[in-house]
Amino acid sequence: MAGPDVPLEFMIRRVSVLLFVAPLVAAAQNTPDIPKPPVDSAVPVREEAAPSATLDTAVKQQIEAFFQNLRQRKVDGGYRKLFADSPLAKDNPDLVTELVKSTTRVLDLTGDIGASELLKVRSAGKTLREATYVLNGAKRPLRWRFFLYYSGGVWQILDTNVATEASGFFE
Repeated sequence: MAGPDVPLEFMIRRVSVLLFVAPLVAAAQNTPDIPKPPVDSAVPVREEAAPSATLDTAVKQQIEAFFQNLRQRKVDGGYRKLFADSPLAKDNPDLVTELVKSTTRVLDLTGDIGASELLKVRSAGKTLREATYVLNGAKRPLRWRFFLYYSGGVWQILDTNVATEASGFFE
């Protein structure tokens, strides 16, 4: 508000600035959205399907049975069932022995095992899958990855990987 103490020159400058700036503000508000660049259709976009749609039911049951064995501290029996249809156990019995030992050590750090949850399923083509689970322990969660291969009309578990670091859940 202009009062008797505001000089006329100041009021003229203020009105001039408003007259100059007002059209710029109005033009900016009426500017149409800048269109997004088109998506290059030659670059494939891989979208992940829902986990239940991409992980075979029999494999889910196999993994859940494995986790149930771990809850009961039956690590050796859990791995035997997990790799029942896989050449891993037959071709590399020493590797399975090492998995049993390392899993037993991890379970000692984790404490009693609780619930498990399928976090994601990723595919690499039609015959390879990676299923990532969280397995809740009393002391810390475990991230468990299973690598699957479709051959001979069935999905088989090729390998597994367990980790305790929290950052691995967010990759």
